[in-house]
Amino acid sequence: MYNSSFHIRKPISNNSFSYRMRTGRNLYVPNIVNWIIGDLEIWNKIVFEECDDVWEIISFKWLKNFIKTDIAWVPTYIFDNHNHAFFFWNEAIIEWKIKAWATLVHIDEHSDLAEPSEYLEKNTSLEEVFLYTNSVLNVGNYIKPAINSWIINKLIKVTSEEELDNLLSEIEWEKNDIILNLDIDFFSPWMEYINYDKKKKLIQEVAAKSQLITIATSPFFINQKKAIEVIQDLFWV
Repeated sequence: MYNSSFHIRKPISNNSFSYRMRTGRNLYVPNIVNWIIGDLEIWNKIVFEECDDVWEIISFKWLKNFIKTDIAWVPTYIFDNHNHAFFFWNEAIIEWKIKAWATLVHIDEHSDLAEPSEYLEKNTSLEEVFLYTNSVLNVGNYIKPAINSWIINKLIKVTSEEELDNLLSEIEWEKNDIILNLDIDFFSPWMEYINYDKKKKLIQEVAAKSQLITIATSPFFINQKKAIEVIQDLFWV
């Protein structure tokens, strides 16, 4: 579904944030390509816009493409805004990369557990999933629809150091397929109270136990040059 890039011009999905205050009022969604993590680089299209603390509009840019790759033979998707994970989870089930009722290990500065305005009916087509992902879902409300759609059976949320400390014990005896859902904003300045090497070690250990990895670079929450550096340091061997 992401074979061609497109723009979101209506006040929907991530384009709804501060829509009336913005002048451009459209966001770019890249197409997906088979690349390696070493090829990540920033491009010049606006993929997220929002007001800062003094109500000025700030524009954020990301990559020319979404990335489909693998990390130690684990299917991996890398993209900007986190709602796209919902589509790639659905696609992975259809392509038999993971089984439904998976365990989601959500490592993120935020819980992303907001309620969407509506839920998708179960057993819908991938085309309908794509439309829902890019019209209803946004960066903060895509996990509950995955639980409602039976993609996710168990959620292990890691948004603090305490939850990070408990992570390995929670997945030690896990029998379901594991999805590592990593938001690179877990390495943002607000999360630097957690030791970098500690985060890196635990994330790599979870990745080794996972059947699918989805990575969001979250342009609004972390500098994208740093986001690329973190991804390459974590996974590019």
